[in-house]
Amino acid sequence: MKKVEIPAYFSTLNKKKVTLYVKKEYGNRMSDQDIETLFSLCKGSPPRSNHANGSELTGSYQGRTSCKTLLMESLGNESFVVREYWHGGMIGKVFRDFFWDGMRPVRELSVCEAASRGGIKTTEIIAIVKDKIVGPLYKFRLVTKEITESIDLIELLLHSGESPRHLLSGEHRLLKQKRQIINKLAKAVNDMHDLGIYHADLHLKNILVQSDEGGSVNVYIIDLDKSKQYEKISFQRRMKNIMRLDRSVVKLRRKKRDVFGKKFPVSKTDRIRFLKKYIELDSESVKPLRYYLQSYNNTHAFHRLWWRVGGG
Repeated sequence: MKKVEIPAYFSTLNKKKVTLYVKKEYGNRMSDQDIETLFSLCKGSPPRSNHANGSELTGSYQGRTSCKTLLMESLGNESFVVREYWHGGMIGKVFRDFFWDGMRPVRELSVCEAASRGGIKTTEIIAIVKDKIVGPLYKFRLVTKEITESIDLIELLLHSGESPRHLLSGEHRLLKQKRQIINKLAKAVNDMHDLGIYHADLHLKNILVQSDEGGSVNVYIIDLDKSKQYEKISFQRRMKNIMRLDRSVVKLRRKKRDVFGKKFPVSKTDRIRFLKKYIELDSESVKPLRYYLQSYNNTHAFHRLWWRVGGG
């Protein structure tokens, strides 16, 4: 793994116990009010501002925690997403948003920047807020440029018959775009792996699809928290990422049976098509398709048992 540090094109600002890292191309254009808003993000939502060059937190995206949308007047009212770092599972119930690792968001920034330089479409991080609470404990906020007119794959599948107006122009548009989405997703995952990047949580919610009026599709891989970049990613790690993504498809169908019934939008053929495309693009793959399929069957058999036991 590579050593990480704040890139030279980020500025470092300090105010009491809060450290703000901000991308210079944005920070140089921000008003004092915007900078003040960023400093206050770990303290809760800043007050709404009605005066010139003010900032405003609006709306939310639902994930492990809600993600606010931050509008900055000094940046032409561009929208930015503010993500809070929280622990998951049982640990999260105890430690919530307190962390010992002060470099965690910087590592995510490093991986995001490497992915972007390598041609992977992902979130653009414009600021990191690090608030030292006490001793070695920190809170973090990550500010990214909003990927407009996009939808994550879970929402896309859940609304596949409803044609979300900002993505689909007709009831069956998803079906027409599905193969293009599959092929571009396979390429994005393969390109990510070729860069040595292992995604810590590759699932449907962390894949965004963006479509223009001409029907062209862009696929974004997001949320690279805890992801790692190696000089070269192993075949085992490649398989682990692919299996995690496929498992999220299986789990969605299982948990939303009442929504999909027998008409789940992703068929077994679609999943095999993704695998074939990935293998085709992976020049170093020495395993045949049947090896991947057998791995699918073995892994999913274990997780189906786990879901039945644990109710997951």
